[in-house]
Amino acid sequence: MQNYRVCFINEIPRNEKLFRCCQRSILIRSARTRERAVEAAKKRFARLEGISNWKIHAALIEIEPVDSEAEPERATPVQRKKRVVRKRGRLTERDHDNL
Repeated sequence: MQNYRVCFINEIPRNEKLFRCCQRSILIRSARTRERAVEAAKKRFARLEGISNWKIHAALIEIEPVDSEAEPERATPVQRKKRVVRKRGRLTERDHDNL
């Protein structure tokens, strides 16, 4: 069975241009067909967004096969979270541990 990445896209018109914005990307593992992957992703998207129909938050769907051996990168415990802080009109990053 194939893995798929299903992206839910909105199209936003601004100043005579059309911008495409990904609202959410969902990884479907082990779907028999593209159609089944899309249907599973629609259900998961609606559940995660707290809506009854995926079309409320997205205009279209894009799907692509994903290599089954490729795993998404995960942050290690060693990596520290950074927080952007406004300080006297300037934005700076600080370690989460130092707050």
